[in-house]
Amino acid sequence: MNTATDAALLMDRHAYQVSHLIAGFTVPLLRTLYHQFDGDMAQIIVLGEISLRNVSRFFDKGGADTPEKLLDDRQRREQLMQPCNALSISEATGIPRETVRRKVALLIDKGWLYRDAQQRLVVSPRGGAGFSRRNAQATHDILKLAGRLSALLRPVDTEHD
Repeated sequence: MNTATDAALLMDRHAYQVSHLIAGFTVPLLRTLYHQFDGDMAQIIVLGEISLRNVSRFFDKGGADTPEKLLDDRQRREQLMQPCNALSISEATGIPRETVRRKVALLIDKGWLYRDAQQRLVVSPRGGAGFSRRNAQATHDILKLAGRLSALLRPVDTEHD
C-alpha cells in the first residue's frame, strides 16, 4: 500500500479527533498567553515574531552546537542574533506598522525587548527567561500531543495482524 495514501485516509478517517487533539493543545496555550498579555494578542504576535527572527539566526548558523548561555551576554547576543525592525515585523505579520511600533514600545517598557546601537529590535534575556516555565510545560504538552497523534495516525499493519 502507498504510505502517503494510507496517511491521507487516516487523516480523513480521524479528522475530528485530530482537530480535537490539536485544539486541546492550542486553546489552553492561547488562553494562557491571552491572560499573560492582558488580552493583547497583537503584542504576543509581535514579541513572538521578533523573538523568532532574532533566534533563528543563532540556530541557523550552528547555534545548536554553541552554548546558549552565550546569549545571556548582551554584546554576544547582538552578534549571534538577527535584530530586526518594526517594518519587517509589520510585513511578516500583516499588523499595521504603527500598531507594531506601539506594541514594541510596550514590550520595551516591560523589559522584554530593547534596541541595539542601530535602533534594531532585539529580544532581551529577560524576555526569553519569562517564558521558560511556560515553554517547559508546552514542550511536555507537545510531546504528549505528538504521541497521541502518532498512535492515532499510525497505519495498521494488516499483514501481521
